Amino acid sequence: MTWNYPEISKEDFVKLLKGFVDLLILASGFQSSGAPAHWDAENCGKALKWGLFFENMLRSVNNSDSSGESVREVEEAISEMKANPLFPKGLENLSLDTLSRGREFVLEHLMNNSTLNDKQLQAVLVAAVESGDVVNGKLFERQAVVSCVSALETGLKVLSRNVEVKELLQKENKDATLVGGGQQPVEVVTWNKWQSRSLSYFLSKRTLRLVSGASLIFSAPRAQWAEVLGRLKGSAENKDDMFVEKIELLLLGCVTSRWTNLIEGIMSVSYKSVTVSEQYEELCKLLLQRSKGLKQNEIALNSNVEEILEYLTEMLKNRSHHLWKLPSALTAAAIPSWSPLFGLYFGEIEKQLKLDHSLTRCCSCDKDLNEHKDCELAERVWCLYVFHIVCRCHQTI
Repeated sequence: MTWNYPEISKEDFVKLLKGFVDLLILASGFQSSGAPAHWDAENCGKALKWGLFFENMLRSVNNSDSSGESVREVEEAISEMKANPLFPKGLENLSLDTLSRGREFVLEHLMNNSTLNDKQLQAVLVAAVESGDVVNGKLFERQAVVSCVSALETGLKVLSRNVEVKELLQKENKDATLVGGGQQPVEVVTWNKWQSRSLSYFLSKRTLRLVSGASLIFSAPRAQWAEVLGRLKGSAENKDDMFVEKIELLLLGCVTSRWTNLIEGIMSVSYKSVTVSEQYEELCKLLLQRSKGLKQNEIALNSNVEEILEYLTEMLKNRSHHLWKLPSALTAAAIPSWSPLFGLYFGEIEKQLKLDHSLTRCCSCDKDLNEHKDCELAERVWCLYVFHIVCRCHQTI
C-alpha cells in the first residue's frame, strides 16, 4: 500500500495520532502519573480543535485518495497502535469512524470522565457552545452545565425552610351547597397534592441541573443555541423522547430569570374553594382579554425569552399535543397568556373537554367539566389557574 496524502507523511500522522490518544487519556480524567486531570474551558476548546483536525484530515484523505490506499494505511496504523498491549483499555473504540467524528469523540470522553465535577462540566459546555461544536446526546443527558447548581440547591433549601407553606386547615362540609351547575369545588386534599407535585418538580435535582444548563445555553445568541438544539438528535427509538426533552429545556429557558419568584409564588398559594368549571371560565376570560394592554401589565421579557417562545411556537405547530408529555406546572409557569403558544396549549385542553380529535387522551372522564375532579385534565386547568390567575406569576401587579 502507498501513502498518497501529500499534506503530511504517514510517520507524522502516527505521531499526531499517538498525541491524540494521550489527550483522550487526559480527557478521561487522569494524567499518566495517576493524578487527576483538571479541565478548563480553554483546554476543552483545544481538545475539540484536535478532534476537528482529524475530522478535516480524514475528509481530505477521502477526497484526494481515489484508490483508497491512504484510508487503508490509516486503518492499519490504528490497528497496529491498538495491538500494543500497553494501549489504554478505555479507547478500544478508536477507529476510522470515530476519528472522522473527532469532536464528538472528544466530548464523549470528557463527559464520561468519572472525576468530572460541576465546574469542569461547565467548562465542557462553554467550550462546545463557544466553538460551535457538536453537542451530542451524551452531553444533553448529563444535563449540560451545572455552574450554579450547588448555590441554587442551597438557596432553594433555605427557601423551602423559610417560606412557610400555609396549612390547609379549612375542611369542606360534604353537605355544602354545590356550585357550578352541580360540581363540587376541588377538594383540599386534591389541591394540596397538585401543589406538592408542582413543587417536587421545580425543586428536584434533575430540574435544577436543567435550569442551570438552560441559563447558560440561552445566554448565547439565538443562532448559536438554535444550532445546538438542532444537533440534539436521538436514535430512532428515542426520537420522540429527545423532542420532548428539547421542549422541556426551552420552557425552562423561559423561567430561569424568575426562578426564585416562581418557587415563592407556588409555595405561598392557599386553598380556594373553586370548581374546575370556575377555573376554566377564568382562563377563558383571560384568553379573550389578551391584548397589547394586557401584555404591558405582564413581566417585561428579555429578548432571549421572546425568541425562545417564537422558536417553540414554530417548533410545535401541528405538534402542540407534545406539551401534554411535560409537567403541568412547567407548561403553565413558562408560557405567558399573550403568547400564541398559550393559545395552542389551551386549544389542546378544549379538544380534551369536547372529546375532539386530539392526538392524546389524558383521562377517561366524560367531556362534561362536572366529571373532571382528580384527573390530569383537571390538574392542567388548575396549574394554569394558579400560575395565571392566583399567583399572577406572569404579571407585575
